[in-house]
Amino acid sequence: MTFVRLWLVIVILYLVPLVSLCPAQAPAAGGSAQNNDDVAAGKTTPNNAITPKPTLLTVVTVTGEPLSVSLAPASVSVVDDEQLRNAHALTSSDIMRTVPFVNLEQNGSAGSLSTLTIRGGKPNLVLMLIDGIPVNDLSNLLGGSFDFSILPTHDVERIEVVRGPLSSGYGSEAMSGVINVITKPAHYESDVTAGVQAGSFGTAGMDFGAEGSQGRFGYKLSGAFLRVGEQIESDSFSTSTFSVASDYVPSTNSTMSWTARWIQFDGSSFPENGGGPEFSILRTPKTSNSGNFLAGFIFQRQFSKVWAAGIDIDVFTRGEHSYTPPILAGTNPSPFSQPSTLVSTRFTRPRLTLQNVFNFAPKWQAHFNAQGGDEIGDNNTLIDNLYNSRFSTNRGIVNGSGDLVYFTQRMTAMIALGINKTSGFHAQIAPRVGAALPVAKNTIVKASWGQAYKVPSLYALENPSVGNPSLVPEKVTGLDAGVQHRFGGHLTLSGTYYYNLFSNLIDFSATAFRLVNRTRVRTAGVETDAALSVGHGIQVKVWGSSLNWKIESSSEPLRDQPDWQAGFSLDTKLPKQIRASSATVWVGRRYDFQLPVPAIDSVGGSSTTNLVLGYDGFRRIGLFARIDNLLDRRFHEYLGFPNPGISCRVGVTYRLR
Repeated sequence: MTFVRLWLVIVILYLVPLVSLCPAQAPAAGGSAQNNDDVAAGKTTPNNAITPKPTLLTVVTVTGEPLSVSLAPASVSVVDDEQLRNAHALTSSDIMRTVPFVNLEQNGSAGSLSTLTIRGGKPNLVLMLIDGIPVNDLSNLLGGSFDFSILPTHDVERIEVVRGPLSSGYGSEAMSGVINVITKPAHYESDVTAGVQAGSFGTAGMDFGAEGSQGRFGYKLSGAFLRVGEQIESDSFSTSTFSVASDYVPSTNSTMSWTARWIQFDGSSFPENGGGPEFSILRTPKTSNSGNFLAGFIFQRQFSKVWAAGIDIDVFTRGEHSYTPPILAGTNPSPFSQPSTLVSTRFTRPRLTLQNVFNFAPKWQAHFNAQGGDEIGDNNTLIDNLYNSRFSTNRGIVNGSGDLVYFTQRMTAMIALGINKTSGFHAQIAPRVGAALPVAKNTIVKASWGQAYKVPSLYALENPSVGNPSLVPEKVTGLDAGVQHRFGGHLTLSGTYYYNLFSNLIDFSATAFRLVNRTRVRTAGVETDAALSVGHGIQVKVWGSSLNWKIESSSEPLRDQPDWQAGFSLDTKLPKQIRASSATVWVGRRYDFQLPVPAIDSVGGSSTTNLVLGYDGFRRIGLFARIDNLLDRRFHEYLGFPNPGISCRVGVTYRLR
């Protein structure tokens, strides 16, 4: 109660100057430039502030201000609105598969568990944001990993991927990087859209969107439903989402916005590490049902040319009910077999953030944020239909972060520091420095260094069966350095070297039969890409990355991490409003583990190609066709989990305007 009362007093004192001066400001004209685009830019980061409208080739996740991707002081990839619109992806996992320098791991067919790793870190070391709200669930066995198969992409504006330690601005979980999904803003234009699609494996989907304005009030509604039938065996799924967002502009210097989103997922698949359809001894599928709700409110005010401030309140809650059948290591009884589990979980994270932006000079800007929150988790697990394992707990969190940024049209440099105090743990400090500097004409050098941490998940601490209340935070020290050169206006080449030292990584000890801190992992590699524009209608991109790793004091390999990846994409604008694009991804071999076949410890390399055709020649109707796995490669991402092969979808979109 002391914590709540303290934050209540701080918020009241903070609200007084924010609210009291609002009536003194001149009202904004209808359709002011300060609209939802600005709100979307601010909402995507802890450093929210009233900012200029971003363009497609900018990133806001690094410093909180729209910066050119080439000048962002970090390793960044951006999937912009045009790429998302033309991809016609099934779910966000299809998008993330083609993003350079990240590794999407899909445990079987579409709809199965799809997690993402960056630079050799575990999936739960990547912080996932939707409109600036973290959606990592800390109450279940995954320890905070996000499943990309649950998230449709119909109303996503862009996706920003920042690689490297970012706890200086985002706190726990941002050890390997941050994925920031930014949804489409309202544009103050009355518009209604609707789309339907159908395809292989009984795929059927529909989506809709509506937006408009009434005076200074803008609104947006959107929703989607997708169902895919059985692809190989017992692997159907459905996902749906509905969202509402609005904003109000009371004056030229202040904005209010709020958003809410619901995501529902139902699916079945063969359980992880169980051998999949090819090696599983039992043929009973794992089933799961989850509901995800997130909501946020932002009030921002520009007091002067020097100071802007705001209050951000958001909440994320997720409930899941799943059943995992027994996983047998052989036809005869074996101590390595795993019993069935019936799991119900609930995780809730409310947060309140006080934000400040200081423009000391045209080229200098500073951000300071203070944040308080709570993490509440409940897990009820029935093991083998006999033994009950349950915990219910919560912990308070206080974060403080600040940075100083120097930026011009040619260079950017920043220094940042984050401080975290989580109940039950010592204070964690996360520094970071980064810069993007021109060294010659059309040549930019980037470098960054930082430290980050992850406080143990509620499951890792509290689970009665394998939890360990003595766990300490996982940590990483990481650096990267790279160069980018542009040849005229058509060809751009870049290369980056990275190095990470992970320590105190949480692992399961078979001897102690619980989770322990014990692992130190070193990862290093190179990321290279090239982009070529030919005329006004053809764009070609090629990229590749390598991963070298070393686990100290252990003979175990780094699992589920390929040593190399590469990609190729081609996007063309043809006459008569026809557009065609294709992307191919190659992935090298990696270590794997499946209980029924322990003697096979790796899975072969793979490649997959997709092709998308779109036609926008009609005034209000758009058509598309997409073919996945065009060459029908029967590859395996996990041992025993074959890809279902070639699949096709067609769809139509109708715009009322």
